[in-house]
Amino acid sequence: MMGPFDPRSIINGSMMKQFAGQTVSIMVRVESVAGSTLLANSTDNQKLRINLPTDLDAAQGAWVEVIGVPHGADTIRAKEVIEFGGEDIDFDTDGYNGAAHLMNNVKSFYRSG
Repeated sequence: MMGPFDPRSIINGSMMKQFAGQTVSIMVRVESVAGSTLLANSTDNQKLRINLPTDLDAAQGAWVEVIGVPHGADTIRAKEVIEFGGEDIDFDTDGYNGAAHLMNNVKSFYRSG
């Protein structure tokens, strides 16, 4: 498990290649979990494959935060996965995408972490 203040960048799926090899945080919607692999969609509808550190018991359609390291455009090696209450969450994907772009394009004002 990571420490609570380990630096990471908040991203969406289209930013994966830009942050390859760096620790990131990304919100995804669960499509399926099979063993140590989570298949999910990002807030900007990118299909992602996440290699899990431990078993995950999240329902299809649930929103989870994945903290880990991207490898390429569609794969993340997760360090931690945080569940957000199941599939009934009305998550604001447009707001999240806007915040992710703002925080990564106005770095002098916003700091990751």
